Amino acid sequence: MGILFSVNQILYLLIAMWVYGTVPEKMLMVIAMIFGAHLLPYGWLYKSKVYMFFSVVIPISALIVGITLEAYVLAIMMVGIEILFSVCLVFENRLKIKKLAS
Repeated sequence: MGILFSVNQILYLLIAMWVYGTVPEKMLMVIAMIFGAHLLPYGWLYKSKVYMFFSVVIPISALIVGITLEAYVLAIMMVGIEILFSVCLVFENRLKIKKLAS
């Protein structure tokens, strides 16, 4: 299933190629939105609330910030979101391990 979810990224690539040709200055916003959206099926696959949450929050926040602010602000925001995402995954996995151990 994970391979199937990875292969569907080709569709996202087509969207990114179209955006690059028409509005290249919004490319960072589109890449951030694609990244966030691609997490949704993995949330189902891994039964992860963190993946599900960030798969909604990232595209919406990237759209809002990408439209209203400069690209460097979006880039900084995405670095912060990635750090937060990673920390949340660590905590979620630790909780799952504790539940399995008990």
